[in-house]
Amino acid sequence: MKFNFEKFFSLAEAAGIEAAEVNYVAENSTEISIYKSVVDQFSVADSEAIGARGIVNGKFGAASTEKITAKTPAELVAAIVENARVNEDDQPAIIFKGSPKYKRKTTFKKELASVTTEEKINLLLEIEKKLAAYDPRISDVEAVAYSEETSERIKRNSYGVNLRSKSNYFYIYGSVIVKQDEDVKSGYKIHLGNDLASVDVDKLVEEIAKNALAQLGGKPAKSGKYPVVLNPSTTASLLAAFMGNANAENVQKQTSLFVGKLNEQVASKKVTIIENPLANNIFYTYFDSEGVATSKKTFVEKGILKSYAYNLGTAAKEGVETTGNAVGGGGKIGIGFRGLSIKPGKKSEEEIISTVSLGLYIKEVQGLHAGLNPQSGNFSLQANGFMIRDGKIAEPVNLITIAGNLVTLFKDVVLVGNNLELQPSSILTPSIKVKSLAISGE
Repeated sequence: MKFNFEKFFSLAEAAGIEAAEVNYVAENSTEISIYKSVVDQFSVADSEAIGARGIVNGKFGAASTEKITAKTPAELVAAIVENARVNEDDQPAIIFKGSPKYKRKTTFKKELASVTTEEKINLLLEIEKKLAAYDPRISDVEAVAYSEETSERIKRNSYGVNLRSKSNYFYIYGSVIVKQDEDVKSGYKIHLGNDLASVDVDKLVEEIAKNALAQLGGKPAKSGKYPVVLNPSTTASLLAAFMGNANAENVQKQTSLFVGKLNEQVASKKVTIIENPLANNIFYTYFDSEGVATSKKTFVEKGILKSYAYNLGTAAKEGVETTGNAVGGGGKIGIGFRGLSIKPGKKSEEEIISTVSLGLYIKEVQGLHAGLNPQSGNFSLQANGFMIRDGKIAEPVNLITIAGNLVTLFKDVVLVGNNLELQPSSILTPSIKVKSLAISGE
């Protein structure tokens, strides 16, 4: 059943709600996985949800539901009024009146939506078959899976803001187990996109297999301090944690490492960090969760912190403009980033590696949530990768721990690569070289 927006706003006005907004989200997901040429998982799920907020006596009230009926508008209005009555949050209550201009665009691909289930399954079967035949050391094709997401968002409010977006994308995941004598390793690869016809099966199979095979014979490195090259996915994970300190809410709560650091050096001069929600990829987003038009902006320029990330509430507290970084639904609106990126340098990853006589190439870290202290920035993370010897990738290393400080790490960046890779988190990052990190191994 379709939600009756007009009825909601009429009832909200009658109930004394000064201004109100509604966020509607409808999603469809498809999950397929195969194992040994048999489909072992297949599911299709549809969901829709409404999140609403309103201002009553200067306080926000919020309500949400995943069940839409003829009674839903009235139920939401009643819940908003009650929620506002007990709300003790001191966040300014603001409903946005709209941006002068929006760069409206859809990333929905009709071609992807028209691909049949049979075609998707046949693609997975082809990948599995080619993985199994790629190398005799592949003992098991652990998983080959396909996931597709379609979502539609509608945002409307009392001031006439009426925004819509629709998108779809897929990812293919492949994982294998490899064995040589008593050494057993695994490796995987995720392919992300919205054009299934562009998938190069042979290239994907090669990447999955080589990711696993390259780890055979891996041992811990000798403990010590080494120059380190971080691959794009590792850089992205650390960048997300680093930029959490630019969240204005954290700054205002004095829990950020960037408190009082505006217009000061927080990273190496080699590091420029931008956010571009309007980048031409599957994560294109032209409005934030409060209806503010998004834009390309620089948060860190040549190591200098230029701005914090604001939503309407945190911006009002400081008397500044929102940066369009609101995230969330009908309840508490938070702050987040879409399309973070480190401005690429001129050197390829291979050229960066060639500058290291003895060091490590880190391809994966684990335990970031548990292994990072957000108050101090200190981290200790499990990692694996390869030794770098005489400017070339050498033997694999695993069962190591890298330790350091997040701010110090970004201040110690000496080279930034040109090999930008889009991550499932929407972050677009290259490889970076860090002057040194402490490695615990053997």
